[in-house]
Amino acid sequence: MKIMAVVRRSHTFNFFEVMENKFYFLAFILLCSARAYADTQLERLAKEQQKNDNNTALENRIDKKDVFSKVEDKNVIDFKLPSEKDCYPIVELILENEFLDNKMIRNIKDEISNSCLGTKGIEYVATYLQDYYIKAGYVTTRVNIPVQNLKGKKLQLTISTGRINKVIIAKDDIRSWILPFTSGDILNLRDIEQGLENLQKVPGVDVKINIVPGNRDGDSDIVINTNRNKLWNIRTTYNNWGDRSTGKILTGISGYLYNSARLGDLFYLAGTSSTTGGYKSISTFYSIPVGFWDYEVFYSSSMSRQRVGLSYWDLNYQGKNQYFSLKGTRTLFRNTDKKITGSVEILRRRVAYQLGGVDLALQERDMGNLRLGLNFKQNLQDATLDSSLSWQRFMTWLGGEKTPDMVSGDVSSTSQVFNLNTNYVKWFNAEPLLYYYELNMGAQFSQSSLTLQDQFTIGSRWNVRGYETSTGLDGNKGFYIQNTFHFPIGDYNSELYFGADYGQIAGEIYPQNALDGKRIIGSIIGVKGTIKSLGYDISLSAPLISPAGLVEDQFISNFNITYQL
Repeated sequence: MKIMAVVRRSHTFNFFEVMENKFYFLAFILLCSARAYADTQLERLAKEQQKNDNNTALENRIDKKDVFSKVEDKNVIDFKLPSEKDCYPIVELILENEFLDNKMIRNIKDEISNSCLGTKGIEYVATYLQDYYIKAGYVTTRVNIPVQNLKGKKLQLTISTGRINKVIIAKDDIRSWILPFTSGDILNLRDIEQGLENLQKVPGVDVKINIVPGNRDGDSDIVINTNRNKLWNIRTTYNNWGDRSTGKILTGISGYLYNSARLGDLFYLAGTSSTTGGYKSISTFYSIPVGFWDYEVFYSSSMSRQRVGLSYWDLNYQGKNQYFSLKGTRTLFRNTDKKITGSVEILRRRVAYQLGGVDLALQERDMGNLRLGLNFKQNLQDATLDSSLSWQRFMTWLGGEKTPDMVSGDVSSTSQVFNLNTNYVKWFNAEPLLYYYELNMGAQFSQSSLTLQDQFTIGSRWNVRGYETSTGLDGNKGFYIQNTFHFPIGDYNSELYFGADYGQIAGEIYPQNALDGKRIIGSIIGVKGTIKSLGYDISLSAPLISPAGLVEDQFISNFNITYQL
């Protein structure tokens, strides 16, 4: 009896042990298969989701208006005193109430030192300084010539500073402290331009800023009228910008609030979904100007879901992306036709993937980055130039963690990424034809291998067109050049456009050994415009030259329909 009991117990134990071993064996096979699948296909799925996120963010973006004043161009470069017979020796120029004391002023003082000035020479110096102040933006500051005693060999000029007496805001619909000027400040046109930009960053306004005489001589009142006609907008979109695996057709709705806190602030909440339900995203954005600063907060979360074939199973794949950005931008310099800004941005990105309910730990990311940037804008004759340079570095102290490929040493945790983006627009008037050329150029450089989310990708509607449905080319460094000619069509608020683009990956290409080339060339032709509240962009793009192995369509039809309330 004891022996039988032992046998039974032993038999029972062996049965469950065998079942348990089968379970672990199947789980092991599933995990190994999942990892093998992830190694070969997950990068493509992750890139497609990242491309959808990028398309959504760019679609909801509101472009800001730049302000450059048109003033008479005074020649303040060549300073040449007139030659006079009746003149007085001058050893020093004294500028009473001078507030600039910059290099140009010091150079003028040096030129006048040990010179001989008569009536014309003194008037020339005063006029030259007056023109310089005007070009520097001090349009209400005056240079006066008081009664002189030149026996002391000193020329004295008086600077009558033009100041702001009051800032008057019609309808009191903004708070004055968001403006870069206040009562008592020396009036400068550059500050007025900056204030105009702060107020015009939201749609639905037609801002007018007038400078009127104040109560005292030399003082001026700043009168601001925003002419605000819209405090909100609702915008819907319908396009085929999605990917095949989660659904080509995307629908979206965005709600915008303008000046909700009387701060010239902008807020939006947007949602996008594929018609199949395979892709969904939600994003929100808030920005506020304060003086020469502009602050932005952006957050987005997306999910993609699809069925994938794996060995003998059909498994559910799911990807989740989260993106957070906090950015501050400051105007560093501006004059009549140029502006330089600097920015500091903190990024936080989280991505997670599952296959058949199994977490793919090697593909998870929780990254923190610091990005510093410089932007240069110039208003040229019938042209504009907008160029940005940024530097990005992975930082664990921002709350992120080293990625698995950083821990394994496959990529560097100290990588530095440099990006250059340039937009140039030039108008041509060859009567009766009016058209403009637009150049978009982007480049990325990194000496180290980068994790998937930081790699440079070419082959999309935002760089090399004609490859919108392909995986594109990925690498640590590369560049693209996008060329487009636009032809406005009469008075129909529409334009015909066509273009050709070139892109190239430098160095290693990913996935490794998958393609036999690093260059692609694409083309596009389309028409876009608006009919009242309806916007449309319909185009046909095609790849021209690409490496063997890159899966692509011969022709790609693209459309994006928007409606705005």
